[in-house]
Amino acid sequence: MEKKHIYIIDDSKTILKHAEGVLIGAYRVSLFQAGKEALDKMYDDLPDLVLLDINMPQMDGYTVFQRMRDSSELCKIPVIFLTADSKQESEVKGLEMGAMDYIIKPFAPLVMQSRIARILELEDLRKNLEQLVADKTDEIQKIFIQSITAITYAVDAKDRYTKGHSVRVAQYCLAIAKKLNWSKQDCLNMYYTALLHDIGKIGIPDSILNKPVKLTDEEYRLVRNHTLMGANILRPITMVPQICDGAKYHHERYDGKGYPFGLKGDDIPYIARIIGIADAYDAITSNRIYEKAQVTGYAVSELKKGRGTQFDPYLTDVMLSIIEDGFEFTDTPQFEFEQTQSVDEADSFIMEVCKKTETDAHKADDVDSLTGFPIRKVFENSVNSYLDNPLHRGTMFLMDVDNFLYVNKNYGHIAGDHVICRLADVIRQHVATNAYICRISGDEFAVFYQEECSEDGISKLAEALISDFGKAVEDIDKDHKLSISIGITYTRNPLERCKDLLQYCDKALYYVKRNGKNSYQILERDTDEFMESQDKGFQIDMAQLRSRLTEENPPIGAYSVDYGNFEKIYQLIARSLSRNKKDAQIILFSLTENIHGTMDISDLNDAMNVLERCIVGSLRKGDVTARYSSSQQVVIMIDSNEENGHMIAERIIANYTRMYDNYNVDLVYNLEQIRAGTD
Repeated sequence: MEKKHIYIIDDSKTILKHAEGVLIGAYRVSLFQAGKEALDKMYDDLPDLVLLDINMPQMDGYTVFQRMRDSSELCKIPVIFLTADSKQESEVKGLEMGAMDYIIKPFAPLVMQSRIARILELEDLRKNLEQLVADKTDEIQKIFIQSITAITYAVDAKDRYTKGHSVRVAQYCLAIAKKLNWSKQDCLNMYYTALLHDIGKIGIPDSILNKPVKLTDEEYRLVRNHTLMGANILRPITMVPQICDGAKYHHERYDGKGYPFGLKGDDIPYIARIIGIADAYDAITSNRIYEKAQVTGYAVSELKKGRGTQFDPYLTDVMLSIIEDGFEFTDTPQFEFEQTQSVDEADSFIMEVCKKTETDAHKADDVDSLTGFPIRKVFENSVNSYLDNPLHRGTMFLMDVDNFLYVNKNYGHIAGDHVICRLADVIRQHVATNAYICRISGDEFAVFYQEECSEDGISKLAEALISDFGKAVEDIDKDHKLSISIGITYTRNPLERCKDLLQYCDKALYYVKRNGKNSYQILERDTDEFMESQDKGFQIDMAQLRSRLTEENPPIGAYSVDYGNFEKIYQLIARSLSRNKKDAQIILFSLTENIHGTMDISDLNDAMNVLERCIVGSLRKGDVTARYSSSQQVVIMIDSNEENGHMIAERIIANYTRMYDNYNVDLVYNLEQIRAGTD
């Protein structure tokens, strides 16, 4: 296998030689002392990766990187910044520009080799995915052409007098697009859009389309409605830009006297104006149930008569020039494709698809696009419908991926999507056929079993989910960060609803999070537990928090969310305060409900996100905050007295109230002083 090619750009010869010595055995290495020289060379000899110094004379690393990003040929080359600058701002700037990594000089050889290998592996994965997407797109393109051709024949077959109309209109429109010097892809899109411009006629009874006498007003209204029906059918298709516009607006007139909206002039989409001209020309030159076909000369005179009133004047001239050039219609589509099924076989299938398109589109809105699981609304409705029977009981699981943000930040969102899909596959393997499944949001999933499972059965299921998920993400989880935590509860009260069970599961889930993750917890409870803790829960939690933080050997990861091991941070701060004879404050912020049972998990998550932003924006550098539970955030303020602590806490509450106006959620706090020299 050919070695990967790495550019090293640094104004220091010593650094260049050192880096070359570290990499030369495994890679082909090119050395440059100036950014411009490297940029000039890249166009002739593309590297697989660039190690780029930031602080260089004449052209610094940021400028070199920006030049690469501005170039269509160089923009995808991964870049790692090399710098002796350890300031966080420099690192953030480089990463925000799109750098893959950041290595501080002097660098450790093994660290450099490891990071380069990881990034090159990710780059290979990206290229493979791009190729797979390209291959799949080509396959879809062929299937798409087959489908729309079959649909076209099906639509035209409804009117025995106009068979072939859509294909002819499409070829006229294609000729116009070519005359306008459109790109090949734009010409293709024009062709497809014109092929389907009359698809709405699928919804019109054959008896009306083939009626030999004048239509009633109601029948005529129904025929005119084919424009809107067609747009609704085509709405789910995203492969062809503006495909709906052809169906919806091709009967608008340039003077504003058309339908369905009476648009005028340039307000009519360009492709619809083209289709309108081609459609009218074919209508005049084809046999209709109410009128015989007219000769070309008459059709040309009608186009000229409608120039500037019915039709766009410039596009009319283009159409007339095509006719004058001797345009010849053929029965063969202009773009060849591999035929994998006969059109006759496809006709009936595509007809059925068209009839169900709108229904399917509405159904698709109820499904998570990534996993195929029902969305939360559908899940809650299903569970609540089941629980409407007071004799029904069930078991709720709530699952969350541990350290999911780490994957997104370090491997990218594509890898994150793979993690979500792998968990979804694991869940599918272990759920009963009558269970309700849902992707709650992000990396959270819920499963409701229509029975009360035994504790032994729950334990086996939870352990299997945790174990199989670990195996499923082994190829992604190189750093062994990923796991799942599971909160579990039973139904206990015939009045309980889905969101009640999810809240109980959420409480169990955060217990797992506080106690090491990668495990499960069954919440044993009575029906009044939440009610009893409404008034005094945060005071009790404050005492528990204080006790736990001052334990001699606190468990690892108990309060770690976004800011690492919070207990260890606390121990470090406590020792520092003791040495420096300074005081600090612990503030515990708690969200509570005004009306019990009316706040669901999504409301709670939104409120907690707003609270965290308010806290981070109000604290000084050196203060620390972390999420303590699903409804609480803890803060340590260093070198602060009680008066300042209360002042800042009130300011945070004021900012929170301004940013989050849910009247049902209150924010309260409890404050305790940490005296210098105390445990």
